Amino acid sequence: MLSDLYRSNIISSIIIIINKTNDMNILSHFDHPVKKQNKEYFVHLVRIAKADDTVSHHELQLLNRIGKKLGFTDPEIEALIETTGKSDYIPPYELSKRFDQLYEIVKMTLADGIIDKNEMRLASSFAVKSGFDEDEIPILLVNLIQGIKEGKDEEELFEVFKTKRKN
Repeated sequence: MLSDLYRSNIISSIIIIINKTNDMNILSHFDHPVKKQNKEYFVHLVRIAKADDTVSHHELQLLNRIGKKLGFTDPEIEALIETTGKSDYIPPYELSKRFDQLYEIVKMTLADGIIDKNEMRLASSFAVKSGFDEDEIPILLVNLIQGIKEGKDEEELFEVFKTKRKN
């Protein structure tokens, strides 16, 4: 049996450790797999926005809109935008969801009106991590950029992608 003093010391130590650790880091160990996947994806979006060393107003607006769409609160969005560490991205199983995420990544590269080399490198890397064939990625990215500039949505571009992929 633990003495009351010993038990009190253990509890005090745990409280100190918790207070010294960022709450999000502790809570992230208990995230639902989909939320964890969304966080990793969102961190990729943040990296794209920061690739040219500045986050424009348009990029920030897009990050907030996508963050809300993914179910994050304002404090979670702010914390994720401040994240500088790398994440282990696990892409969704469904091709349509992977395509939608790549669409948003490319949209982020276009948000400030300038496509930076680092942004394209990160977008290409994201496409590889998402399981797209390396041979189709350059054409896919060009088609996404052109389609977004023409105002096409992800559903329309996905249908074009599926058709070209079958041929």
